[in-house]
Amino acid sequence: MKKLIFTLLLAVPTFYFAQEEKPKESPTAKECDLPKDFKEPIKNNRLKKFVAIDNGVDEKEVIIIRAQNGFGSGIYTACVKGQPIQYQKMGTVFMREGKNPFNNAK
Repeated sequence: MKKLIFTLLLAVPTFYFAQEEKPKESPTAKECDLPKDFKEPIKNNRLKKFVAIDNGVDEKEVIIIRAQNGFGSGIYTACVKGQPIQYQKMGTVFMREGKNPFNNAK
């Protein structure tokens, strides 16, 4: 009996982790399925240039799909190669959402 329980304890986790995951379509990728007549909410060439350099693409491949401007700040969503990426603006500086430019620890 002990041997059977021990065997099951070893086999069950192996079967669980060995299951193949089906590729899931990212729900955020659908954000970038834009109609042909889509117009960007703002025209900000500095933001497009920053996003293009940050992602290694041409400025023509960057489409701003969402913009929330505040006084000296803002949150923007841009589509780059079919993937939405969020950026924020603090003062005159753009940065990718969730990245801390002041964190130098490695």
